[in-house]
Amino acid sequence: MGWKLAVTALRIAAALALLALLGLALVPLLGPWPGDMIAPFRVQLAVAAIIGFAAVVALKDLRLVGFAGIVVAATMVPIAVRIIDRPVLPETAPGQPVSLVVANVLCDNDQHDRVLALVREQQTDIFAAVETTPEWVASLDGLKDQYPHSFAPTTLGVFGVALYAKRPSAGTLLHVGRRQLPLLRADFGDLVVYVAHPMPPANARLTADNRDYIEALAAELKTESGPVIIAGDLDTRLWSNNIEPLLRHPVQWPANAGLAYTWPAAKPWMAIQIDQVLTRGMTAGNYRTLGDIGSDHYPVRVDLVI
Repeated sequence: MGWKLAVTALRIAAALALLALLGLALVPLLGPWPGDMIAPFRVQLAVAAIIGFAAVVALKDLRLVGFAGIVVAATMVPIAVRIIDRPVLPETAPGQPVSLVVANVLCDNDQHDRVLALVREQQTDIFAAVETTPEWVASLDGLKDQYPHSFAPTTLGVFGVALYAKRPSAGTLLHVGRRQLPLLRADFGDLVVYVAHPMPPANARLTADNRDYIEALAAELKTESGPVIIAGDLDTRLWSNNIEPLLRHPVQWPANAGLAYTWPAAKPWMAIQIDQVLTRGMTAGNYRTLGDIGSDHYPVRVDLVI
C-alpha cells in the first residue's frame, strides 16, 4: 500500500511539473512581454521536458507519457522552426575575408587589461564593443597601434558603442527607438558595420523599448545596398519575439551561431546567446565564443567572407 501511495504521489508531482513546463513554453506565444524573458531559455525548458518524459516513462503511466510528449513538442518545436527557417552561411568560401571581435565589456568591469590582451591576440580586422563608458574608451585608446581608425564616442555611458578598425571608415552615430539609444554605423565603402545595444527586456516597458530599437535597426538595414554586419548585445535570441523584425529581411547567420553560449558568464545552466553577429551579402561566416574577460558576457569572434 505504501509503495502504491508513493507511486501515486510521484505521478501527481510529475503531472504538476509537466503542466508548469507547458505553461512556461506557451507564455512566449502571448507576445514579447513576458514572453521575451522566457523565450531565450527554451533550450533549458526542452531539456527539462525531456528529463520529465524519461521520468514518466519510468513510472509506466501511458497518459502521463502522452502528456509529456506534448510538453516536449511544445518546448522543442519553436526552437526547431527558427533553426530550420534561418539562412545559415557556410563556414568557408572563396572571396574577401573580414574578421571581427565583438564584446560587451561591461561598464563596471575593471579588468581592462584582459580585454586589451584578448583583442591583441585575436588580430581581427575590426573590434566592436558595447557598454563603453568614458573609462573604457580611454583604456581602449591603447589599441591605436593595432587599430589606427576608431569611432568611439565618450558621452554615451552604459549604452556606449565603439568600433576600432585597421582601415578607415565613415562613422555615424544614430539615435533610435523611443529612448533614442545609440546605434553606431561605420561605412567602409565595400562594407557597412552596425554596432548595437538595445535595452534588455526586463519588464513590459523595457521589452517594448528593445523591440523599438530592433525595428529601427531593421529599417536601417533595409536602406543598405551592399554587404552589412550587425554586431552587438541585442538582448534577444534566435527564438525571441523581438528579433522578428530582423528575421523578416532575412539576415544571414554565421555557421555555429544561434545555439552558442555568450551570457551569463560562469553560469552554464543559464547559457544563452544574446550577443549576435548577423550579416547580409556575405558568402561565408563562422561564429565562435572566446574566453572570459571579466564581463558577464563572453566575447565573440566571427570570420566572414564577402
